[in-house]
Amino acid sequence: MLLSLSSWSAAQELPDSLPAFPGAEGFGSRTPGGRGGRMIQVTNLNPSGPGSLQAACSAEGPRIVVFEVSGVIPGEVSIPHGQITIMGQTAPGAGITIKGMLITKYDPEGLARYPDIVIRFLRVRPDPVPGVAWADALQFSGVRNCVLDHLSLSWSSDETMDIYSSRNLTVQWCAIEESDTEGHPEGRHNYALINGPGGGEVSIHHNLFAHHSRRCPAVSDGPADVRNNLVYNFRDGFLHDNEPNDMGYNIIGNYYKQGPNDNIYPFNFWRGTTYYLHDNYLESRAGSGSYTGPVEDPWAEADKLYGLQVYANLGIKAKQQTEVPPVATQSPLEAYELVLANAGCLPRDTVGRRTVNEVRAGSGSWGRHDPGDLLAGLTPTTPAKDSDHDGMPDFWERAKGLNSADSTDHAKIMASGYTALEEYGNLLAQRLIETGGVFPSRGDVNANGTVNIFDLLELITALREDSPGWAADLNLDGRVNLFDLLELLRLLAGME
Repeated sequence: MLLSLSSWSAAQELPDSLPAFPGAEGFGSRTPGGRGGRMIQVTNLNPSGPGSLQAACSAEGPRIVVFEVSGVIPGEVSIPHGQITIMGQTAPGAGITIKGMLITKYDPEGLARYPDIVIRFLRVRPDPVPGVAWADALQFSGVRNCVLDHLSLSWSSDETMDIYSSRNLTVQWCAIEESDTEGHPEGRHNYALINGPGGGEVSIHHNLFAHHSRRCPAVSDGPADVRNNLVYNFRDGFLHDNEPNDMGYNIIGNYYKQGPNDNIYPFNFWRGTTYYLHDNYLESRAGSGSYTGPVEDPWAEADKLYGLQVYANLGIKAKQQTEVPPVATQSPLEAYELVLANAGCLPRDTVGRRTVNEVRAGSGSWGRHDPGDLLAGLTPTTPAKDSDHDGMPDFWERAKGLNSADSTDHAKIMASGYTALEEYGNLLAQRLIETGGVFPSRGDVNANGTVNIFDLLELITALREDSPGWAADLNLDGRVNLFDLLELLRLLAGME
């Protein structure tokens, strides 16, 4: 059930423009990213040089980055210019893992050097960095108008996600997991997410925070909207590590689950600052005898909540929520299941799969648990034929009436309002979300591992029964019809 808990006043209404992609919500949702710019293909997994992700990020001007490869990119990736959309969902098969940090240049003054950033479906799992004590998995500062969606981040020795002096920001459907307990000069610093001073106008929703001691999340300036997150095996949940500006903080529909490592303090408020809380839920460790249930008003309920601070002199209870851009909101129990099913980069790697299992079982522990092979259980595949190298396969261009010999039609505005390349990327993202990243190769309609005459019979049955399904939608146009039959005949005839 969707609850109408988020609103935005007419005076503060965001520009009348498309969301960054269907499903983008919150303060950063209207950023265009690299829309309207050039298409850049990542053709190898090298840390730098022609065809690398770093080369695409280093380019100037609006750009949309797509992938012809999947696998692990060793080393740091830096984004020196804004106006970029990175479509990790286009990587065939195994997706993309960055085995290093993903950063912008550090900008503590928040001079908005990096506008309009959209990043989707990446994993960032850095190795320990010799001589670097303040390593984050993702460190952005001076960013304006940004959506981070379906990222999986881990193994930082400072914050896992550090977004400093950045505004108009959405962090959604990310898995922020397993921060490192070693490598920081101050000792254990296994923290999750911070939006530091100079930030605000931030939406943090439908994320999985797992195996961190603090900052789940830490938000300095408001307005801030924190809702429908699942926080597991932590000590300190929502907090400020810098003096807040008291522009309003919503904490709505979150699920806080105690893990093996520590007692939990879901809310840490600042004297004189105003907070709106509604419909949050606390699950204590099994067998602890501590409170499990809804937390509507911690000021009144502190006496019954195990491990919670006394709130009488900590923060001010708001009578109504701060107005923010809309976010589809569920109950915390519904959000628990949705986040476990969908948060993070899909398909999930072995770390992501393990984290979900640990949340459900109430197991796991703080610290880095590197399995070694980050692609275990994942299979890189060959991309579909793209004759004009415009980031869109020939079969999809045929379905959409585009020209597979015209490398410029990726920028054509479609009926949806998105460019053709964006529309293709949006459909790939939808397929990942609806299938969890698990679906047969193109043409394998009956999912038996081969493409043969039996797939033709299966597709004819699907057509007769009007049966939907991604396996039968060979041209990825969102429908199953005779055009899919033609595509399968092309495959069987060896035409692609």
